[in-house]
Order: sequence, then C-alpha cells, then structure tokens
Amino acid sequence: MTLILELPEAWKGLLGLDTADAATRAREMLITESYREGRLSRGQAAEMLGLSFYEAEAFFQRHGAEQQASWEELEASGDILRSALQP
Repeated sequence: MTLILELPEAWKGLLGLDTADAATRAREMLITESYREGRLSRGQAAEMLGLSFYEAEAFFQRHGAEQQASWEELEASGDILRSALQP
C-alpha cells in the first residue's frame, strides 16, 4: 500500500520528518502508535518493524510506547494477589 500524506512544511521538523529517512520514520510512528493503542500485538509490531522480540522491547521503551494494562487486567491481577495472600 502506498500512502500519500500532505503536511504543512512547518510540521516536517516538528515531527522529525525532515531527513532522508522520513518514510521510515513515518512508518515507525504509525506502527508505534498502533501498538500503543493496542491495535497491534508486540509480535505484530516487531514483525512490521523487522525487529526481534527483544529489539522491539528496547525500541518501544525508547519511544515510550509501553502498553498500559486495561482496568480488567489490573482487577484480575488484584484478585489473584488477594487470593494468594489469604490464609
């Protein structure tokens, strides 16, 4: 798929798209945001980026893209912990 994106010239520098690898940077941004939103699994995002699992882990940490646990996941973890602590 080819995607054509028109942006004001002033935005190029702000988005880090003022370099020769602008297409790669834009692709990384799209994949990273999709991962952050939970639309992609870590494995899917890593594959799209051409990275191993551990390389993807480091990439997402560098870009502040750790997925946050959902409320349901946090509640389930709390239930497990409470039941483990009960005598």
